[in-house]
Amino acid sequence: MSGNKADVVFISKESRSVDEIGRFLVTAGEKLIETGTFTVVQGGREIEVSPSGSTKLELKYKNKGYKHEFEIEIEWRPGSGPGVDIK
Repeated sequence: MSGNKADVVFISKESRSVDEIGRFLVTAGEKLIETGTFTVVQGGREIEVSPSGSTKLELKYKNKGYKHEFEIEIEWRPGSGPGVDIK
């Protein structure tokens, strides 16, 4: 990564049922609890997500007329100290 510009490693925007989204979130959450990591897969490509050090959880809900959006963001800096409890 150069300067302050972020390198986008993975992006996924797919239509999924509410049930599929819920199952993804549950599975990712269970993997984080059990192993501290989870894997996302798209088109045969696998990306391991391993939050460590000081972590932050950002939740954002927006609506623009008929469009509603809920974002979940996990941010961390590896080696920056113990994790932060999220309640």
